[in-house]
Amino acid sequence: MKSYVPLSVALVCALLALLHSDPSQSTPRCDGTLLRAEISERQEATLAVVRAKKYADLQRRMDGFLAAYVDAKITDEELFYEFGAFDRWGPWLTPILQEWVDRYPRSFAAHHAMSLHVSSIGWQIRGSALARATSTQQMSEFTERLRSARGWSLRSIPLHTKPILAYQQLMANAKAIAFDVQLPAPSTAVQATKLAEIPRPDVLPILQESIRIQPDNTVVRNAYVWVLAPRWGGSFEALREYAKPSTHSDLPADRRASVSYEATMQIASDFWFLERLDEAVSTYEVASRICRLNGPFISIGQIRLKQERFEDALRAGDAALALVPGSAEANRVRAPALRGLGRHAEAVALLRNLTSEGWPDVQYLLGEYYLTGTGGVTVDRAQARRLFGIAAKTGYEPALKRLQSLSAEK
Repeated sequence: MKSYVPLSVALVCALLALLHSDPSQSTPRCDGTLLRAEISERQEATLAVVRAKKYADLQRRMDGFLAAYVDAKITDEELFYEFGAFDRWGPWLTPILQEWVDRYPRSFAAHHAMSLHVSSIGWQIRGSALARATSTQQMSEFTERLRSARGWSLRSIPLHTKPILAYQQLMANAKAIAFDVQLPAPSTAVQATKLAEIPRPDVLPILQESIRIQPDNTVVRNAYVWVLAPRWGGSFEALREYAKPSTHSDLPADRRASVSYEATMQIASDFWFLERLDEAVSTYEVASRICRLNGPFISIGQIRLKQERFEDALRAGDAALALVPGSAEANRVRAPALRGLGRHAEAVALLRNLTSEGWPDVQYLLGEYYLTGTGGVTVDRAQARRLFGIAAKTGYEPALKRLQSLSAEK
């Protein structure tokens, strides 16, 4: 049997990147009306209830979102974002979620929240290194956590009439571990996909059952994209076919575009992973024409920065900023592009505004300005060291090397 141990978690997929990065970056919804800033506010409101350990309020809040989804007042994507509050690995969350489950043992919301949390812990343990650079112990613990998360998802399915999020979570984790267990209820005769080639037949029951309970869902279809990716055991051929609108002719136009966008973004991501950078850029450009979202332009900008094509990087960053004014992720691309073009004062202004985001590359670049005194910045070696230190704590290699060189100067 083919192994599904991941080769890398870098740039897993546009959806995950959007959920875990810039708060002002637009979501995979093709209309772009729901922004990460709004999502973050909602999730923070949920987390405030969690931290206060107000379990009855938490149960009512999440049940309210589930009821709104069943009544078609919110979409499956909006429900997905609401529960994203629990997709974090901090150990403080574990006992709180366990207490929630203990108090409400028939709660779908509590079980799904635990699945998200345990899965997040697993991916944190796994890290972003290639498989060959990841220890056997890490991989073992990672797999154990994902199987535990899968167990929570499977137990949650009978607890709700439309457990679409459970199927999304099962599919999301199936990209790393084969789905070698049975669903609580046998799948009915629903066509899961029109793909001629099925690289991962083990996950078809998940897709099939999700379509049975919500025929036009996108959250599980988009998670299926990750499974089809070459790095997870799929193929470019399957992804390209899945990206065709004709493959999803049964979906409304906006949802068809959402799935096509997701598949196209994954194709571009895998080209990037394989260092086929120009192919990645051209594919991201295709994605930008499917949905008016800034994700493709941010990725293009990051690639052009890597190639030191600073004018092209700035052009991409400007395009991302035009779609989502104030986007921190867009400015994260624009700042080093401006620096590369010698427009240092503009770069410094952006970097200063971005320091609160905690990105190590931003801390490092601003530290360089304090070290050299360019861009209108007064030389301040102590401040430079402080910024390098913040970046170095995350393992950011340029900052580690800079601190070493400064120490050697003493």
